[in-house]
Amino acid sequence: MQQTRAADIAAVALTVWLGVHSLRSFAATVSWSLGKDRPLDETGLIGLGILALGFLAWPVLRRWGGPRPALRVGAVFAAVYALNHFVAHPALSALLGPASAVLWLWLLPALVTALGRGGAGPAVGVGLFLGLAAQVALQTALHGMDLSMLRGLWPGLGAVVLAGALVWSLRSGSAGQASLARVAGDGLPGWGLAALGPFLVLQLTLLVNVGRVQVQAGWELPAASLVILLGLAAAVAVQGWSWPYPVRLAAAGLAVALLAQPDLLKDAGVLLLVPVQAALGVTMASALASPTSGSSAGSDRYPGRVYGWTIVAAVALVALIYLFYATYEWQGLWPILAGLTALPALVPRTRAAGADAVHGSVAVRVHPVGAEGRRAMVAVLILGVVGLVTGQAERGAPALAGPAPAELEVLTYNIHQGFDTHGVPGPEGIARVIEQIDADIVGLQEVGRGWNVNGGVDLMAWLKWRLPQYHAVYGPMSGDLWGNAILSRYPIAAWGWVHYPVRVSIFERGLTWAAIPTVQGDLLVVTTHFSAHAGHDEDRLGQAGDLLDFWGGRPRSVIVGDINARPAEDSVRRLIAGGLVDVPAAHGLGETPTYASDSPYQRIDYIFTSPDIRSVSAAVPPTLASDHLPVVVTVRLDGQDAGAGQWHRPWDERIAWR
Repeated sequence: MQQTRAADIAAVALTVWLGVHSLRSFAATVSWSLGKDRPLDETGLIGLGILALGFLAWPVLRRWGGPRPALRVGAVFAAVYALNHFVAHPALSALLGPASAVLWLWLLPALVTALGRGGAGPAVGVGLFLGLAAQVALQTALHGMDLSMLRGLWPGLGAVVLAGALVWSLRSGSAGQASLARVAGDGLPGWGLAALGPFLVLQLTLLVNVGRVQVQAGWELPAASLVILLGLAAAVAVQGWSWPYPVRLAAAGLAVALLAQPDLLKDAGVLLLVPVQAALGVTMASALASPTSGSSAGSDRYPGRVYGWTIVAAVALVALIYLFYATYEWQGLWPILAGLTALPALVPRTRAAGADAVHGSVAVRVHPVGAEGRRAMVAVLILGVVGLVTGQAERGAPALAGPAPAELEVLTYNIHQGFDTHGVPGPEGIARVIEQIDADIVGLQEVGRGWNVNGGVDLMAWLKWRLPQYHAVYGPMSGDLWGNAILSRYPIAAWGWVHYPVRVSIFERGLTWAAIPTVQGDLLVVTTHFSAHAGHDEDRLGQAGDLLDFWGGRPRSVIVGDINARPAEDSVRRLIAGGLVDVPAAHGLGETPTYASDSPYQRIDYIFTSPDIRSVSAAVPPTLASDHLPVVVTVRLDGQDAGAGQWHRPWDERIAWR
């Protein structure tokens, strides 16, 4: 029985782990390929329409699942999952990503049914948190990157290893034995399975989101991952007891109360994520347990209810993810998610008597997981240590010391959240473009730090590791996890960010700035990203004024970014009328298009300087690594006001320094 229980926990953990990759790959495919340039409501309907195929699991598996449906569909899911990580073709990626998500929705209820039938139901709660721990450990080992965003030979081989481990665990445990036939006293969970939807949304948007914890705490990746893993270990630990109703009620109240005040989670307050995870561990153990009753426990039934409640969980997941990102991060949703996750542990699901955990006439059977649960907790910590140690690997030479020279190469690049021009994940291609251009200063736009619809990766942490020749700073734009970044080969003396006022679009925009000492005095570098859509002319014109107000006519200034406007539009004309110099235009590139990279038709990416800076050259290199083309210029600081040292920073009292 010990070997079976270990295999059952492993089966759940691997299903959750690979499921996170599949869901993120599916969301990214819908956002950046199938739903690209469509209104948000259309994109959401596309996603829900595709996932509706996952709702067919019950009729399909009843007819074609055979005697061991979990093993059969698990093998197909594993094959599609692995193939998706080998393939980088636009059409095939757009097919395989959604297919793996649909098959995961077929596998999950089949696995839960098999475990319940085999008496291994408690493995579900333990494996759930263990799978999330494995996800965090791998992302830490990959320096903020994730397997969901990697394609090619080595990612494919890694996916084969994980897929093979999933099939082995399904064959070795209870999951590979049970059929979908009618049985007596099946011991299956009830409507508590619906809690999986809000639970996963809460985990992926906050609790196991390594990018968010870094931004909120101001920590680097290893420290953020350690806090997350400690919380998951605590959640596994509490799976070993049957908690009475008052404890479940207190746990639910604690989780909701802490998440209702997001300011508590800033800085060192992120340590509160540990008790939040422990509280959710208490409630999820009951939510996923089997309801019992004297009348129904001995009745014959099909496990169709497991499939039905899994559909409810899937619909809730899609709807809640849509709500969270429709307002570009509705953080007030977090306490609601905690309440929905805890609800099945608090509301009567079956009337009975004589079960393990009773509140009045409400009974929920919660089995302690014993030694296997403790081993799982140790496994969480081991996974964490492996991830943390691996994540410390250094790469290449460090950035340079000392002031920058008078002549500098400057690059601006909208990196499209790490996706290529066809919407296929390709962060390595982005890094290679930056590496090959080898500019001294790089301004980046669309830098993600953990949006699940962008693959869930922390691009900033990964770029810091992947391009160690640069000092790097990040400024959030809309929410914490979407923003701009500046890379500098030379030290950055000070930096910060500013949010522009919200006008037409609810997507908040802003700029990130850095002060870089040079032999001629401090250089002000700004990277910005204006509103994107048609009809947002008022936004862009206002943002041009905001940018000019921030610049204030200072000498030794370089301003780069995705302005989302052509040269003849009012926002660009306002910037030039305000005193900025369009460097590429001075070298005959004033009408050279920068978007879209596969078929350029409009110029919307710019590099401006203050009038005292002399431009030397400019170019728009061709590449399909992003949907934008990079723009690179060489400029020279001629020494005006060189003896002044650092320029005065009159905005010090108006912005948040970071």
